[in-house]
Amino acid sequence: MIWMMAAIYILLPLALFYHLLKTDFGSKKVLVIDWLLLLMFIAFIFILGPWHIYSHYLRWLWPVLFILVSFFAFRRLGKLPAKGPKKSIKYKFSMGFSIVLFVYFGLLAANGITGYILPDKDEAIELEFPMKDGVYAVGHGGANPSINYHNEYIPQQYAYDILQVNGLGLRGAGLSPTDLDKYKIYGTPLYSPCSGEVVAAVDEYDDIAPQESPDKKASPAGNHVILSCEGANIHLAHMKPGTVEVQEGDQVNTGDQLGEVGNTGNTTEPHLHIHAEKDGEGVPILFDGRFLKRNSLVFN
Repeated sequence: MIWMMAAIYILLPLALFYHLLKTDFGSKKVLVIDWLLLLMFIAFIFILGPWHIYSHYLRWLWPVLFILVSFFAFRRLGKLPAKGPKKSIKYKFSMGFSIVLFVYFGLLAANGITGYILPDKDEAIELEFPMKDGVYAVGHGGANPSINYHNEYIPQQYAYDILQVNGLGLRGAGLSPTDLDKYKIYGTPLYSPCSGEVVAAVDEYDDIAPQESPDKKASPAGNHVILSCEGANIHLAHMKPGTVEVQEGDQVNTGDQLGEVGNTGNTTEPHLHIHAEKDGEGVPILFDGRFLKRNSLVFN
C-alpha cells in the first residue's frame, strides 16, 4: 500500500511535469487546462499527502518545481493556436478528461483545506507540547476527516497523531520499516502537557511489530495515561511497555515525565496519540497557540 502511494506522491508528479513540458498541445486552451489540472494535483498531494513517510522536504520541492515548470510551459503559449480542431474526438476527449480530473483534485484539495479552520476556537485548550529535543510532524490532525480520520469520532474529533522526523524529513529509516527501533519517535520521552491529576495509568501491554494488525485483546489506547487538567481529560496513548511512571491519583506538574512513546494498542507504527475530551466530546488542543494539521511541524 505504501509503495503504491509512493507512486502517486512521487512518480505521478514527475510524469505530469514532463507532460506539461513535452506534450505537443493542440491549442492554448488545452495547455491551460492541463496546467490547471497540475496545479490542483500539486495542491491535493501537498495538503492531503502523508509527507512524514516520503519526506517533508520533498513536499516543498513540488511547489517549487511547479513554478519552474509553469514558467517554461507558458513560454510555449504564443506558438499555439487559440483553438484546437473542433471535430477531433481525441482533442475533445483530452480536454474533457483533464477538466474532470481538475475538478476532482480541486474538490479534494478544497475539502482538505477546510480542515485547517478551527470551528470552535473558544473551546480550545492550550497545552505544552509533550515532547522535547526534536522535530515532530503531525500525521493526523485538523478539523476534517480527509486530513484527520479521528474527526469522524466525536470524543476524538480533534485528536493528533504525532511522529518524530529525522534530518531527511522522514519518520524512520525507509518507507515501511519493520523494526521498532528504526522509527525516530520510538522510545522518545513523554512529558505532562499540563498540571493536574492522573485519572488513569495503564502499563500492561506489549509492543506490536510495525505494520502488523493491532492486538485485538488490548485496549485501543494500549499503554496510556489520562490526565484531568484544563477542565478536560487529556489522553496520551500507545506508550512503550514498562515506561509509564505515574499511577492513578498522582498529581503531576507540566513537564513531569509520564513515560515513553511505544507501539501498543490500536496502532500500526510508533507514534503519540493525544486528544482532549470534555463531556464526551473532543476539544481542540493548541500548542503555543497553534492548531496543528496534517503535515504541521513542531520544532522543539
